[in-house]
This record gives sequence, C-alpha cells and structure tokens, in this order.
Amino acid sequence: MDEQKLLTIEAWVLTQVGPRRFEHIRGVVQMAGRLARVHGLPVLKAKTAAWLHDCAKEWPKKEMVRWIRRSGGKLDPQEKAMPGLWHPHAAEAAARLKWGIRDRALLEAVRCHTLGSPRMSPLARLLFVADFVETGRRFPGVELARRTAFRGLDDAVRLKASMTIGFLLEKNMKIHPRLLETWNHFCGEVS
Repeated sequence: MDEQKLLTIEAWVLTQVGPRRFEHIRGVVQMAGRLARVHGLPVLKAKTAAWLHDCAKEWPKKEMVRWIRRSGGKLDPQEKAMPGLWHPHAAEAAARLKWGIRDRALLEAVRCHTLGSPRMSPLARLLFVADFVETGRRFPGVELARRTAFRGLDDAVRLKASMTIGFLLEKNMKIHPRLLETWNHFCGEVS
C-alpha cells in the first residue's frame, strides 16, 4: 500500500457515499493518522482502514449481501437481524476483492470498527476508537473520549463500548453480544 493507492481508494470512496458520510470518513482518516503516530502504529495502514471502514454504509442491503457472499464472509444470526451491522463485513469484502488487500490486521480493523472484538489487534482498536472520536462527532462525552484516545487505546475502547451500550440501553435498542464481549474483555484490563 502506498500513498498513490490511498488516493485512488479515496476517489473511489467518494463515489460510494454521500457528502456527509464522506466528510465523516475523512475525519476518521485524519484521526486514525494522528492516533497511529501517537501510539506507534503504521500510519498508512490506519488511514487505509479508515478510508474503507464505511465505504459500504450506504449500499443497498442486497449489494452488501452480494459482496459479503462473494468474499466468503458470514453474518452471525444476530447480525442477520440487524442490517445496520452489515456494512463492516461488506467493506471488508470490498477491501479484499476490489483492492486486493490481504493484511489481516487491516481487514480486521474494517470488520470490527462497529462492535469491536475481545482480542482485536492494536490497529483494530485504533479504528474502533477513531470512528467514535473523529472531530466531526458531537455528543455528550466526546471530548473525554478524544482525550482518552490519545492517552491509551484500551481505555478508549472501554469508554466507547460503555458509552455505546449506555446509548443503546437508553434508546431501548438491541445490543449485539460482540459489543458486550468487547466491553467485558476490556473491562477486565483496567490499568
């Protein structure tokens, strides 16, 4: 992966999403780059994962399913019932099939950016957090989440999981078990 390919991916993403979503993605790319530098992670990989993480978010459901099937991906039973959770799998499929990306950590980061995963790699932790704290986000507690992200990714993962679970409970919405598993795992690693 080089800067030229990253520009090509950026141009493609622009054709896949609307202006608001594109600005969010651009914000995640910027935050991912900053967090990668602070935490000693590969900046180009972080930015690539960030450019791709929401590329499928606005695709029709049938298109997402087509990409997931083509890549050999699978939705778990809870995800099948929650179409809002399909886009990470479709985006991972696009990364793999359209862009030829084989880097496991990068693909995992794209796939896990919404729910996390108990044993996700540092790059996946970074994207999970960058998506939550990019500078366009406005919600109570986002400033604390941003400060936490620069101090430590594990603490930031725990905070995002906690805040997301709290939001879903408040809205009386389903909580996918993987988000709870992420919370439980990182809760056990209190520093």
